[in-house]
Amino acid sequence: MTDVELVINGTEQRLEQVETIRDVIDRLGLAGKPVVAEADGKVLTEAQWKDTPVYPAMRIELVHFVGGG
Repeated sequence: MTDVELVINGTEQRLEQVETIRDVIDRLGLAGKPVVAEADGKVLTEAQWKDTPVYPAMRIELVHFVGGG
C-alpha cells in the first residue's frame, strides 16, 4: 500500500496506505455506514470499491447518511 494525495469532497487530502476506494472509505472511518462513492464523476457500486484503484489527484466524492429524529 502507498501514500497518495487525493481530492476528497473538494479538499486535498494525503492518505497513507490506500490503494482502492474501499481503502479510502475504511481510512476515513466510513466502513459499515451508508455511503455513496463517486470517483472522477462516475458513481460506484459498493461491489466496485475494492476493484477501483486510486491515483494521485483523483477526485472522490463521498456522501454518507446520518439518521436522526
